Amino acid sequence: MTRRTSPTPYQPLDTVARRSREMREQADALRAADGIRRCAKCLIPETEQTVTFDEHGVCNMCSSAHNRDTAIDWPARRKEFEEIIDKHRGKGAYDAVVPFSGGKDSAWVAYMLVKEFKLKILLATFDSHFRRPGHLENMERVVRALGCDHVTLQASDKVIQKTMVESLKRRGDFCWYCHTGVVATPYKVALMYKIPLVIWGEPGSEYSGGYYNYKTKTPPDERWFNRQINLSINAEDMYGFIDGVEMRDLEPFRLPAWEDMKALGLEAVHLGDYIKWDAPRQFEILNRELGWDMAEVENLHPRYHYEKVECFLQGARDYLRFIKRGYSRTVQRANLDIRNGVLTREEAEQMIHYDAQRPASLDVVLDYLGVDEGEFNRIAAAHQVYPHVHDPDATRPAQRKLEEQPAFADRLGRLAAARREREKP
Repeated sequence: MTRRTSPTPYQPLDTVARRSREMREQADALRAADGIRRCAKCLIPETEQTVTFDEHGVCNMCSSAHNRDTAIDWPARRKEFEEIIDKHRGKGAYDAVVPFSGGKDSAWVAYMLVKEFKLKILLATFDSHFRRPGHLENMERVVRALGCDHVTLQASDKVIQKTMVESLKRRGDFCWYCHTGVVATPYKVALMYKIPLVIWGEPGSEYSGGYYNYKTKTPPDERWFNRQINLSINAEDMYGFIDGVEMRDLEPFRLPAWEDMKALGLEAVHLGDYIKWDAPRQFEILNRELGWDMAEVENLHPRYHYEKVECFLQGARDYLRFIKRGYSRTVQRANLDIRNGVLTREEAEQMIHYDAQRPASLDVVLDYLGVDEGEFNRIAAAHQVYPHVHDPDATRPAQRKLEEQPAFADRLGRLAAARREREKP
């Protein structure tokens, strides 16, 4: 054997070097004038947290959608779902728990389970604390039209406000309390009523394609909660971050012990992993048969006013994402339409200016949080995702205020004033 007496420089094979050069050139070709690489098919930028691009510059979420249409046997998936629900049908007071925000997706799950599959379901809602009047009317219409039983969990305003400020600072997202509460509540209800089946709605395959896809399905389990839902902050962490609360004050945001759920034999699935999702068509059916209605949503193109109608915070939250990542909900929804073949990339590009608006509701939200706009912008800038750099001059004022903004300003303003009074030395 020949012994080396000096280091040998690494020399890539010609084919490897050529392939690497070609991939760099493809990536450079997909970078826009702002220096951000985007998918060759949709508009998703490289600042999306789980995005990857293949050798053709196509993102993993577009690839997942392609597999959805070409590689998934949907009739077989439906049969698989029917076998799941038949295991639980008629075994207890309720056949399944449905996590029910009252938005279009959870309303569709309730509609399908009652009308199509003839299940007796219990709707479980976490009160997001900022629910809009039209949204509450939608919820009432769905509950009454379908004849469902319905339970709601409401958390303390004081605790919600504290967690919002903390998660804004730590993760650039003030909705930790809602992310965790919305997921934890249905499992708590399942344990309370001993219902071993929880049925969620749309999977995350076209939103966070780096975690799950249509082939693997999106398992709504403890790993999913810690990986995709809770911003890597559990209730015990939050208890250590904020003052003036007890651990039990954070119970609404705490996932039950998975051992207890396994002991119940709990099974949880996403309906959209078994029945192909089509949000625009589903909205039309819900509107026609249940009276579920759309509403104006800040920073969102009117084409998508069936999306995220539930919460007054939505405009401010989407604006925060725009500052951090350079895109927000209009781009996200347009990408789905591109993948479904009902919108071209060029048509979508004409809509994206809706993301670049400062929502009028931001003033109300910041007053409630006790954070001024300068601090808000500094926090958001600290969470920007490279290579995006937010340009404040590119942001336009909101087109108008939401109709219910004065009522929210009054209610949240009174809560903020009471809090400031309590905190006086």
